[in-house]
Amino acid sequence: MGAVLICRDELVKSPYYIESMGIRLYSMEELAFFLYENIYLVDRQMLGERLWDWLRNEAHNPELAEKLKKGDEAGSSIQNMVLTILRSVNYYTQEELTELSSRMKVLNTYQEQERMKLRADEYFINDNYLAAIYEYEKILDIRQSDRLGVEFYAHVWNNLGVCYCRLFQFGRAAQAFRTSWQYQKDPEVLKEYVFAMRLGLSDEDFEQAMDLQNIRGEQLEEYLEDYERLCAEAGEQLEKPEHLVEKIYDLEREYEKNTRYA
Repeated sequence: MGAVLICRDELVKSPYYIESMGIRLYSMEELAFFLYENIYLVDRQMLGERLWDWLRNEAHNPELAEKLKKGDEAGSSIQNMVLTILRSVNYYTQEELTELSSRMKVLNTYQEQERMKLRADEYFINDNYLAAIYEYEKILDIRQSDRLGVEFYAHVWNNLGVCYCRLFQFGRAAQAFRTSWQYQKDPEVLKEYVFAMRLGLSDEDFEQAMDLQNIRGEQLEEYLEDYERLCAEAGEQLEKPEHLVEKIYDLEREYEKNTRYA
C-alpha cells in the first residue's frame, strides 16, 4: 500500500481480503487507509456482509458492524458508510474527512459510467487487468451516453485493449483497439491495433489482414519498424539472465494477481 501505518490496535489473525486488489488488511487503521486512498474502488458490496463479519469476529468491533448493517438496510449512501468507518477509527483529522467528503460529493455528480471508469482505471494502474476488464465491459454494456462523448468511449476501448494485451489475448486486444480507433481516429491507437495483430497472427494472416484493412505502404512500414525496434529492445533485455528471471517473476505475480479475481 506504499505507506507505514502506526496501528494502535492489535493486528488481527485473519485479515480482511480485498479480492479486486489482492490486498490483505490486518487492522482498523489499514482498513481506514485503504478506504481513504482508494475511494473510487469502494462500492456497496465491499462494505457489505463480509466486512460486517470481519468486524465482529476478527476486529472485535461489533458496534461498528451493527451500524453499517443498519445503515445498509436503511439505504445509507456509500459516502456515509465510509465516513462512519473512518470516524470510528479516529485515524484522520476532521479536516481530512471534510476533504474526503467533498471528493465523494463530486464523485456523486458523475454519471454511472464515469464512476465505473475511475474504478476500472484504478484496477488498470495497479495491474489488476481482469478486474479492469470486468469494469470496462460493464461500461460498454450500458446504453451509450451522448453527454460523455466519443472520446470517453474511445478511451474505454483503448484501455480494454491494453488490458487484453497484458494478458496475451491479442485477438481481443486488436478488436478493442480497432473499435477505439473507429470512435476517434487516433494514429497511436491504430498502431496499437497493428502491433496486436502482428503479435497474434502468422506472417501470412497478418499481411492479409492489413490488406483487408487498407493499412499499406509507408504507414504500415513505419508501424512495423517501430514494432521491430520494440521487439529488439525487449530481446536485448531478456538476453541478460537477471532480466529474464525478473521478467518471469513479474509474469508470475501478474498471473497470480489476475487469477484472484476470476
